[in-house]
Amino acid sequence: MSSQFAISTGMSNWTWDIDGWIIAISIASACACAVPGSFLVVRRTAMLADAVSHAVLPGIAIAFLISGTRDPLWMFLGAAGAGLLVALGSGALARFGRIDAGASLGIVFTTMFALGLILIVRAADRVDLDPSCVLYGAVELAPLDSVQIWGIDIPRAMIVLSAIALVNGVVAILFWKELVLSAFDPALAQTLGCRPRVMESIILGMAAATCVAAFESVGSILIVAMMIIPAAAARLWSERLVGVVIGFIVVGSIGAIVGHWVATSIGPVLIEGARDASSAGSIAAVLGGIFAICLIVSPRRGVVVRLAHRWRLTVRIAREDAIGLMWRLEEDGRTVGDSQLRSLLVQGAEVHVLLARLAVSGLVRDGRVERASGLVRLTTLGREEGSRLVRSHRLWEIYLMQRLALAKDHVHATAMRLEHVTDPALRDRLAREGRSSEDRLERDPHGRVVPREEVRDETRSPPTDAS
Repeated sequence: MSSQFAISTGMSNWTWDIDGWIIAISIASACACAVPGSFLVVRRTAMLADAVSHAVLPGIAIAFLISGTRDPLWMFLGAAGAGLLVALGSGALARFGRIDAGASLGIVFTTMFALGLILIVRAADRVDLDPSCVLYGAVELAPLDSVQIWGIDIPRAMIVLSAIALVNGVVAILFWKELVLSAFDPALAQTLGCRPRVMESIILGMAAATCVAAFESVGSILIVAMMIIPAAAARLWSERLVGVVIGFIVVGSIGAIVGHWVATSIGPVLIEGARDASSAGSIAAVLGGIFAICLIVSPRRGVVVRLAHRWRLTVRIAREDAIGLMWRLEEDGRTVGDSQLRSLLVQGAEVHVLLARLAVSGLVRDGRVERASGLVRLTTLGREEGSRLVRSHRLWEIYLMQRLALAKDHVHATAMRLEHVTDPALRDRLAREGRSSEDRLERDPHGRVVPREEVRDETRSPPTDAS
């Protein structure tokens, strides 16, 4: 088939006959891996993908030795049998040998992988089988092995992987509820008659079939990366399994396109004298890079979000420490200036200088603190919030001393931390727990009066927290 179009990359020219089919085959492998890979990751058994992809080697080799052909049916039967043997064998070893589940899985799959390498070398003498292709794949050569359908030359690997993707999708649709229930709550699934062991066998069967379909074109190394990394990246963005599967396909497709571009355009520049880098290796490396980016920018579990949340929490605690400190100063009839307040925060609450300045400035903007004649004072709103914080603090001191028998000089530091996570319901419960008599709740262990709970005006909207 003649080339229909070429895509200029600036450094090399892509043709549909070769590069287009390489990308299409890689995307098809991502679609085939989407369902089993997503379930393995959300079940926290992702290493089973690695185990299955390596442990199916002896099954394939035995099927070659028995049949003398590369017939897909024989390959599937051998690989599926080996995959189930890994799951059953590692589980039995963990139960009867009292070995950690991860260690038993490692023992079984490394042993079977070593046996598979020996048998593949043995089978290579009788069957057209290259052990290096099984390990590293030859996706660059996959477009050369094609069949003609409706006058179009379609690579055999594309047909096989598309068929596996379709079968995996149909199985997932038919047994979706059972698979999801077995993945997240096996005990409930067993109670409802869903047979979680059967569902686990179905997932392993899909994983084994996908590994077999991808071995010759994609290879063992890329299939492990393709089975795990996109699902892990998608898991950072979605809490729903459907979203993980969809995200898997998106990440896998982007990795296939960018990875092949890196192999054909960037690789020759970085590797002197090389015409092209390995597409399978480049795709796996790009998938790792995509996961790193998702880990940083994910809106749910990303590093940036966590750092931002931690920063907001730190600022909020500093603001509350400032309000509590000012309330106690007013309780003692003292007034302080801006700089003196920041110094007390740094010394007493161990707040950083810059954070203390930021906290006080934010409280002024929010209308909780006001500056007048060089002094800072709490407003009505700030005084209400300070009363609630100090009440929580002193109730915790009473509770820690009465219920946990802590010494009087050991309760303050713990109460300083707990006051920031005390909501009205917990504050009321602390008051009930500490009220062994009406007098016991009037003062904390240090003799300070416990502020009374104020009735809040629900019709007044609280100001927006600028922190």
